[in-house]
Amino acid sequence: MKKSIWLIITILCLNLHHLHAQTPVGIGSTIAPIIVKNTENQAKPIPFVGEKVLAIFYTDPDVKDINDQLSNAIKAKNFPAAKYQGIGIGNCADTWIPDALIRMKAKQKQEQFPGSVVLLDTDHVLSKAWGLRETNETGVFIIIGRDRKVKFISTVRKPEESKALIKEALKVLEEEINKF
Repeated sequence: MKKSIWLIITILCLNLHHLHAQTPVGIGSTIAPIIVKNTENQAKPIPFVGEKVLAIFYTDPDVKDINDQLSNAIKAKNFPAAKYQGIGIGNCADTWIPDALIRMKAKQKQEQFPGSVVLLDTDHVLSKAWGLRETNETGVFIIIGRDRKVKFISTVRKPEESKALIKEALKVLEEEINKF
């Protein structure tokens, strides 16, 4: 029964994601469920949506380390795993780097940030569904609350911009995590 319901939800999401393609997500937007790929190239929904506070790093592999300062600051807070999940999603569609190499590097990121989830978007599925515009040569950082709403979103073009987000991003994460 659970598999049937999951299959129906997946099919609906795949069909409905086109409706959201033109409307960019912003603070307060409810996100649509998305299916991308894991590091083994298998279809996988973004996990923990509605279960935990999520920090999503949607990054072009050409600038793969652009948000490391922010990632490290979040990691240093040691948020409880029962309430928080960091998720990195590689934007493979905007790079010349072969997907196999990206998968290898993604596995390395999982080792660098233990407990994190690393996924890959090979066809702009996420950027289209959530209406993200500037995704080439950038990292988009998004905080999603347990209520599935966007709490924070920022496009990062330089490491200095990532560093400048740390204080505000940590504040939003702490507020959301303290809600439950």
